[in-house]
Amino acid sequence: MNEIYPTTQSQKALTVFQLYEGSGEWFDLSKKPIERFTFTFGNAEKEKDGYFITDGCTLCCACGEVCPQGCIDFTSASAVIRQENCLHCGSCMEVCPQKAVIRR
Repeated sequence: MNEIYPTTQSQKALTVFQLYEGSGEWFDLSKKPIERFTFTFGNAEKEKDGYFITDGCTLCCACGEVCPQGCIDFTSASAVIRQENCLHCGSCMEVCPQKAVIRR
C-alpha cells in the first residue's frame, strides 16, 4: 500500500469504516435484458420500488410493445413486470391506456 499511497496525506484514504445498515442495487448492463438485484443489510427494510401493473390491466399489451428490455410477462392472468430486468424508464406507464401501471 505504501507504493499506492506513498504520503501521509494520501494514506488518509485508507481510513477504516463500518456500515451498519443500508441498501443498494447491483446492475449488469452487459446483458439484454439487464439484470438488477436489490439488497439490504443490517436492519434496513427492502422497499418495493419501481413500476408495477395493477388489477386495472386489460392485457392490451401496449406496455410490452414499448418496453426496451422486454421484461413484461403476459403469460399469467395479469401482466407482470420482471423487476430483475426493468430499467425503471417509465415507458410502460406513459403508454398504458388504462393507467394500470404505477410507480412506487
